[in-house]
Order: sequence, then C-alpha cells, then structure tokens
Amino acid sequence: MLRYAKMMNFQNSFRIGIIVSLFLNYCVEGFLSPRNNNAHKGWTKLLQQQHQQQQQQSSPSRRGDLSRTAAASFDDFEDFSNDFSSKSSSSSNNNSDEDIFASLRARQDYLSSFGSTSSSSSDGKGGLGQLLGNQQKSDKEVEIMTNWRNAECSSTMRPSLDDWVRRLAIDTFPLGVCGSANGSIYLIDLDRGETLDCVQNIHDAQIADEDVEEAMEKMFGNFDGGGVLSVAIHNDIVVSSGREGGLQVFRIDGEETSYYKGSRGGSSKTTKLHLTSEGMLFYLVSTLVTSAAFDDSGMLWVGSFDGFIRAFEYDDREKTLVQQSKPSHEIEVGSEVLSVSVNNEIGCGVAATASGEVILFSLEEGEELVRWKPFGKGAGKRKREFARSALIVQNDEATGSNEAVWSIIAGGSEGSMFQRRLNVDTIGYVSDKSPLMDDEALIGRFRPSHTMSVLSLSSPFPGLVVSGSQDGHIRIWDCAYNRAVEGVSVTSGEDLEEEAQFDSIGGIDKRPRCLYALTGFKVWLGSIFTDGKKLVSDGADNSIVVHDFSGEDDNAEGFLFEDDDLEDFLDFD
Repeated sequence: MLRYAKMMNFQNSFRIGIIVSLFLNYCVEGFLSPRNNNAHKGWTKLLQQQHQQQQQQSSPSRRGDLSRTAAASFDDFEDFSNDFSSKSSSSSNNNSDEDIFASLRARQDYLSSFGSTSSSSSDGKGGLGQLLGNQQKSDKEVEIMTNWRNAECSSTMRPSLDDWVRRLAIDTFPLGVCGSANGSIYLIDLDRGETLDCVQNIHDAQIADEDVEEAMEKMFGNFDGGGVLSVAIHNDIVVSSGREGGLQVFRIDGEETSYYKGSRGGSSKTTKLHLTSEGMLFYLVSTLVTSAAFDDSGMLWVGSFDGFIRAFEYDDREKTLVQQSKPSHEIEVGSEVLSVSVNNEIGCGVAATASGEVILFSLEEGEELVRWKPFGKGAGKRKREFARSALIVQNDEATGSNEAVWSIIAGGSEGSMFQRRLNVDTIGYVSDKSPLMDDEALIGRFRPSHTMSVLSLSSPFPGLVVSGSQDGHIRIWDCAYNRAVEGVSVTSGEDLEEEAQFDSIGGIDKRPRCLYALTGFKVWLGSIFTDGKKLVSDGADNSIVVHDFSGEDDNAEGFLFEDDDLEDFLDFD
C-alpha cells in the first residue's frame, strides 16, 4: 500500500512538472516572441470575409456607386500630340452622354497607342511587353496592368466623414486610417465605406505660434488645411503626428459582438474593430514630426522638422514604442525633413528636405548613404523650389540580359519632378561607394510639370509611378527605363536646373512619360496609396476616393457616374 501511494505521488508530481514546464514554455515564447505581425492582416481578412457573407445574403446593384472611367485629361500637356487636342477640344463644351462617351473613346484610343496588350511590340521591346518585364504573368495581372495604362477603372467616394480628410494611410486594403482637419484620427473600412472608430481631437487643429506657422508654410504653402500632419499604419499599429509636436501611438483591437438577424429571432456574430490609444512616443514629445513610415524589419522611421531621421523598434516586446527612451538609429541631415519613405526590397529609404536635398539612407545600418540635389545647389535659399517628396521606384524588373533598374524620384515644392538612377547590383544591394549613377538619358524635369507642390508619390508596380499634387491632379507616369523610345535627344537646357548634378547634355530622352491624369481634386490632395489594384487618395473634402483597376467592378460599358460628386473627376478638354 505504501509503495502504491509513493508511486501515485510520483505520477502526480510528474504530471504537475509537465504542466508547469508547458506553462513556462508558453510564457517564455509569448514574452520573447515579437508582436504578431499577422494581426492587422487578420483584421483585414476578417473584414473581407464579413463583406462576402453580407454580399451573399443580399447583393444590391452598385450601379449608383461606381463609375467606369476611361480617362481624365490634363491642364498643360503641351508636349503631347496635337491630334488628340483637336479631337477632344471639339467635345469639351458638349455635356450629352453620347458626346462624353465619344470623348472617352477617343481618349481610350489615344492612350492605347502608348502600349496596350494589342499594341505592344512583337519583339518584347516597349509598350506593355516591357512593362511586364517579359516575364510570365497571369491573365489577371496582364489585365490589371493594361487597365492602369489605359485608365480603365471604377471610381467610388467613401466614406463620408464628419470632418475634412487631411492625411491617409493604408497597409492592406480595405483597412485604413486617416487624419482630419480638427485633429481626429479615423479607422475606416474602405470596402464598405464605413467609419469603424474615431479618436476625437487627439491633435490640435491650429496653433498660433510663429515657429509652427513657418513650418506649416514650408510643408503646405498657402494651403494648410489644419489638423493632422502625418499618419502611418502597419499590422495592428497606427501612429499619427500633429502641429503640437510628438507622435501618438494607437493599437487596433477587435471584439466580437452579436446582432439580430432575420425574422425568426436568429442572431449572428461580427467583430467590431476600434482604436486603443497607447500614448505618445516619449522621445519625441516636443518634436514636430512631419512624416512616418514603417519598414518590414521592425523599425518605424520618423522625419522631423528639427533636421533628423530617427528609427524606433515597433516589435520590441520589452519596451513598446511609447516606452522607448531613445531611437535605435538617428541620422542628422542638417535641414528640415519634410517626407520619409522606405523601400523594403532594396533596404533603403529616402527623405526630402527643405534645403532641396534628397537623402538616401540604409535601413539596416541606419546611416546616410548619399545626398542628391535635384533642384540645384541654391534650392531652398536663393532658389525657391525645394524637395517636398521622394520615393524609391523600380523602373524595370530583371529580364534576360537586362538587369533590374531602380531610381529615386523627387517631387518639388513648385511642381517639378526629377529622377536619378540608383547603382543596384544583381542581388539587390545599393553600392556603398557609389550609390547614384549619372545617366544623361534622364536629364531634366518631367514634362509636363505639376503647377503646385508634389506632396505624395507612389508606385503600383515596376514601371509605373503616381504623383499627387496640390494642383488637384494625380498623374500616372510610365517610368520604364528600357521601354522603346523615339530618337529624341535632350539638347536644350530649358528643363535643366542651373546647378543640377549632371555634367553634360545629350542622348536619348528616357524620362518618365505621363500617360494620363485624374483631375478634380482639391488643393488638400496630400496622400495617395497604391497596392497594384487600387489607387486611393484624399483631396475630396470629407471623402476618400478609390479608383479600382482590378476590373472586378464592372459598371456597364463606360457609363458615367450618375452622382454629380464624381463627375468632378472627369475633365474633357
């Protein structure tokens, strides 16, 4: 009996030991493992599943919500063919649906000459064949890319907030976050056009301070819309900044709720998402933050008006963002930083500064690599125009004997845009000794220039870049470097800055070519987002505009949107 009792005690102790060991292992893994990087993507997937279920239950016609747009026109496209100008001018004063549709069709035919599936050359050079990189693409990918080049998209305005939209950020569609003119932060579902949550007045709308007013004039010129300066989102983390200084941190949480369903007393469950404020990032309490961007390696990069680029670990389990007492990296650039963007594929970021310089820096080392002066040495001083935005883009994918082509594109405070090639090797590393390449084929500003500050740049896929300006235009540019071009030499200094970093003039002009423009936006246009299928932007008062190039939202054959609000986005000259 005693032996039995001892054996039972041993077995119980063994079981308890196993349970304790498993519990400790769980705790250690939970403590040491980084924040769940799939959390936000889980929320997005959950939203999509809920939308699909509701659409299956009732699928109302979306005819009154979508616009099948063939294109929009331009304001200063003097470099383009006169043939199209003569065709489109005759219909500019005719408001009938037939004439407008005819204008759309004429514009469609004109754009197709730049390169659609049928117009790409048989040898794979130029047109859509070059844009696709001569790689195997699915039929759907080809369709989407063709839609982008030919301006075939469905357009919606959603949601309508109770305040003016001032900044917008999206990680994975349809979940997004935006800031407003009164300083509020909204969590939004862009697929359904709903506001999921709102943190009211977390930032100041306006501040009567000379230094702040000087900073706002530098950032927005005469069109400071008030409120939020920047927002960024990654997984389940949201950050925002305002003119009062500092960086607010939020977490996206979700809770399951039940709701009444049907006439038989049934119920169903749904998950409601909301923003939870975690406070302000301690180190930046008194710093005017102008821009923020997350990379995929665990760093939040912040540009500020004090002339620094800083990086903070957002995946640190021991210290959350609001608890970090100092940055992991700090780069002093010597001039006000107005925008920051990162490119995870080549491990670099770029910052636009008020001195006119564009700073290229390493995400891994947290160090400056090189400075580029696209607007000349006197930019920001005796020359008025300076760098307002910058983006790293892939011009061409690697195909056969052709290496991948990368470059920096800079947008200016007065509407000019310039490009500079990056020296990237075959495995995707930027050269430490010579990061920039001198390429006379890219000399000169993009034509036509925007007429006001270029606040935002984005790229849906290699070979295409999108620019958003205060002039109310979003322009789509073909930036493929190896595309077929006419033998046009750059022999005039008309488009060159006096002190731009190029030694000679001449050669084939391979500057990006504007395909078309989406118009009708207000001067408050300051944020654009692309994921390859959709183009999302602010600049429409209290609404967000979504242009869908996926071809999945088909609204008959080119009919115009029936609501007057979206007709503002169609301009036929």
